[in-house]
This record gives sequence, C-alpha cells and structure tokens, in this order.
Amino acid sequence: MIVDAAAREDPVVKSAARALRILEFFDDVQRAARLSEISRRLDLPASSTSVLLHSLVQLGYLSHDRVLRTFKPTLRVGMLGSWTTGTMADDGWLARVLQELSDGTGETISLAARNGIYAQYIRVVQATNALRIQVPTGTRRLLVWSAAGVALLSEADEREIAALVRRTNAEHRSGRDRIELRRVLENIDRFRRQGYFFSRGLVTPGGGHISMRLPPLGAESRQPLYALGVSGWIVRIARNEKRIVRLMRSALQQL
Repeated sequence: MIVDAAAREDPVVKSAARALRILEFFDDVQRAARLSEISRRLDLPASSTSVLLHSLVQLGYLSHDRVLRTFKPTLRVGMLGSWTTGTMADDGWLARVLQELSDGTGETISLAARNGIYAQYIRVVQATNALRIQVPTGTRRLLVWSAAGVALLSEADEREIAALVRRTNAEHRSGRDRIELRRVLENIDRFRRQGYFFSRGLVTPGGGHISMRLPPLGAESRQPLYALGVSGWIVRIARNEKRIVRLMRSALQQL
C-alpha cells in the first residue's frame, strides 16, 4: 500500500472523519439503523459512536426515533450540496418550492423538522426585503411554542402533546413562564381547522410566521414530518396573509 506523503503530514481530524463515515454509512444502507449496527459496521467504539450520533441529531443532520431507537438522516443532509449542481432543475422539487415561495413573497422561507422538544430549521432561504428577520439554518424553536412546532404536532394526540409540554417545562427553563397545555392545544386546534397556523409574536417580538405541514415524504410510515414556513414582520405577513397562504398551498400541490 502506497501512503501519500501529504496525508502523513496533514492527518484527518478523527471526529470529522467519523462523522462523515456515519453519513456515508446511511447513504450505503438507505434506511434507519441502530447505534449497535452503526458501531459494528464502521468498527467504532460504541461510546464515541453514540456521542457523534447524538451530536448530529442536535445539529439537525440526523433524526432519532426514541421508540425504535434508530437514527436516520434528515432532509438537511440531502440538501447540503444542492447548490453545486448549477441549475435549479437539478436541485429537486423541494428546493424549487422554497425558491418559488421566496420569489413570490420576499419573506424568509424555512423547512423545519422535529428534533427532540424542538422544531429545527434544516433549510432556510433568507428574505430579500430590506427590513427582514434573519434566521440561520439550524435555528431551533420549541415544538410546543412555535408555528413550525404547531404544524409538526398537528397529528399528535393530546397525550403526546401533554407529555411534550411537561418535558419542555422541565428541560427548557430560561426565565420564561411555564407553557400551558391549554394554550398549546388551542393553537393546534386552530391549525387543524384552518390547515395552517399564523403565529403573531409567539417567538420573536413583532415577528409573524405562517406554517403548513408537508405530507409524508417516501413510503415509510414513520417518515419524519416537515413543516414549511413563511416568516417576517407581523404587519407585513398579516397584510399579505391570504396571498401567502395561497402561494404555500399552491407550492405543496406540486407534490
């Protein structure tokens, strides 16, 4: 075996290499997998594999099914390199949907996935308005207290929602008032009646966010849900609410 001299002089950071190997493993098997299988297949210690997997979950690159105890890549992984293809047609339908909404509204467009007690933005197209709310990719919002979270919980039963409210109040104590289950259920009921949810200052003072839920992607029954969102300053979102909702519904009909 010939070893490149440059490789000897500039060794790969072990943790970075292992993280990429995990993503490549999923590209190979193309299904969800448990920690034990990933550790065995990659010949890595279970302890360090666990740390890497949960770090990737926290960053929004993997989802974790706590019931089946499996891990699986999120859409954030699939969309990482879409810009390198050079043409919008090659980027896929989802990138086109986000860009079309951006062109049609001028507001911030986001795609969120469920991640523990949070809704995490795995893709963001920043607003083109002069006065805009900047939302970085990877931003997390509370599932039970955000527009994206309302969309992601829209098919959950009251028992699951109540458990999430209790867990959120126990784990997320940053000086805020306790979240009331009654108010969370009211927001979810409004989503179910309208088919979307418009939050006014729920997370960001003066900020508005309209969210809708994407239909399941793929054939798996446990496919993670994703929420599509349009956000900006309340006054502008409220003024254009009907048009934004129409554009969002039209975009989702492309599926």
